[in-house]
Amino acid sequence: MDHFSLVYDLCRAALGGDPKEAKEVVKKLSVILAKSGEADDAALISRLLKSKNGNGERRAVAFKESLASTVEVFELPGEQLHVGGHIPVDRESGAPLAEIIPVAQLHSERPMLGAALEGAVNDLLLEWQNARSLASLGLTPAKTCLVYGPPGTGKTRLAHWLALQLQVPVILVRLDGLMSSYLGTTSRNIGNLFKFANTYKAVLLLDEFDAIAKLRDDPNEIGEIKRIVNTLLQELDARRAIGFTIAITNHPNLLDPAVWRRFEVQLETPIPDWNQRLAIIGAFLPPLEVSEGKLQLLSWALDGCSGAEIEDVIIGLKKSHALEPNELTFVQRLTRISFAHGGRIKEEKRLLLASDVTSLAVALLEQPLFSQARVAEALDLNRSTVSRWAKLKQEKSELTDGDGTADSVCDQPEDVEKAAGS
Repeated sequence: MDHFSLVYDLCRAALGGDPKEAKEVVKKLSVILAKSGEADDAALISRLLKSKNGNGERRAVAFKESLASTVEVFELPGEQLHVGGHIPVDRESGAPLAEIIPVAQLHSERPMLGAALEGAVNDLLLEWQNARSLASLGLTPAKTCLVYGPPGTGKTRLAHWLALQLQVPVILVRLDGLMSSYLGTTSRNIGNLFKFANTYKAVLLLDEFDAIAKLRDDPNEIGEIKRIVNTLLQELDARRAIGFTIAITNHPNLLDPAVWRRFEVQLETPIPDWNQRLAIIGAFLPPLEVSEGKLQLLSWALDGCSGAEIEDVIIGLKKSHALEPNELTFVQRLTRISFAHGGRIKEEKRLLLASDVTSLAVALLEQPLFSQARVAEALDLNRSTVSRWAKLKQEKSELTDGDGTADSVCDQPEDVEKAAGS
């Protein structure tokens, strides 16, 4: 073992309760490491010596009473991490392997989650807030979390918010940036990165996790990838006892089964449902104000969109309203926006928005969440018109059910207009 004599002296001083001697041994070790070309390791030790405690002692997991209540607060071990400090780099390219996001820059608003996911997140927070109770049973709060789902569903926002609950910065790593064309370099980058993260009180956020955590039995992958995955698994296992790790992926199907087992909590962020869409729309729409019917029309049109896509569409709608405030009806405006965001809004929705008002109203009335009153609000029609028109449509449906054919009843927009004027 390299430098065993120094390690022995350090152990002897520590066990003998002589912090002054231990500090001198650590200084010697730092100098020797620097001279032998291990500058990164030497820098880590030097930083320990300069820490406010003076002896570089790592704090174990501690618990403190909240000032506002008697709930215990789970606290991560390690040194305080400051922006601008040393960040490990790729030796070949010199590129940094991580980015530091301070607490002040983390997303402060709680993500808009579905009821089931909200419950799972609350359970995780409950573990952190009751660490002492868990410890009495020989248990610890979950420290590994995998967040997966389609792009734009709030995975990164959720990870930031979780870190904010612990009041620690984030060490953000995009794993595709760790990959190197040099054999062995990627595994070394992973090792250096985890050594850095394990030193500080921070959440390690592994973005684009599928870049490395691939299926090891993929016949198209070379042995180097398998070694990289093995290195990652070993580092995840070691860190589990030290700090909190969150991994994010858009492609859960690419993950090695062994990787899934490393994460105590696995949170799926799905495409928003009806109620989530309404909540997201309501958050981004102000200062623009619309009726409840128009909110429902937006939620209907944005079915299948991610939270980020909904935000983009709402921004486009607000721009249109600012530039042409009186020239267009709400449906005309939404129709334009839907075609400007053709990759986000389903074709069937866009075509219905662009069709006549009758066809659009029929589609909305067939939705169980739309009442006649809400359809009238959404399309700026008289409520009695929609009611009379719906009754005519019902009669047509009954005639069709009777003999398989039916005369045209209120088939054209003019019928709606006539009914509105009568």
